[in-house]
Amino acid sequence: MVFLNVVLRPRSVVVLALMIWGVSFFLHFFWEMVQVPFFTDMTEARHWDVVWLCTRATIGDANIAIGAYAVAGLISRDWFWVVSGWRRTSLSVYLAVGLLVTILFEYWATGEGDRWNYGELMPVVTWTGTGVLPLAQWVFLPLLTVLVVKWMFLGWLILRDK
Repeated sequence: MVFLNVVLRPRSVVVLALMIWGVSFFLHFFWEMVQVPFFTDMTEARHWDVVWLCTRATIGDANIAIGAYAVAGLISRDWFWVVSGWRRTSLSVYLAVGLLVTILFEYWATGEGDRWNYGELMPVVTWTGTGVLPLAQWVFLPLLTVLVVKWMFLGWLILRDK
């Protein structure tokens, strides 16, 4: 892409990071709200308590997403890998870091951290103890995030150059 001259523009780094964090936040918030029935005591809780809990979880999800993206950028040595042509390595690292952090955090949160418990409806992967929905969340939403961010960022670059 000829017009993709972002290396010399530090503002582009910030814009891309904000897009990744923001898109990730909105996608993960929707997912968190939809999976409420799969956790104990959530359907009986007050609405705003559930919204607040899901918002806090979503902030963590968005932070994991930007962290995983940054690790993929460091390994591929290309912060703009999402728009400059994906390599299998970049996308694999991005997904793997998100999944690994999710497995570790879910293990802690449902165990010693006592943050939440899975309800009877939540299928659990036996060898990790992690719910299937949180794992699926970290496969589907990061893929959707990079597709949306690529589209948004390229649009921003075109508008910026006009």
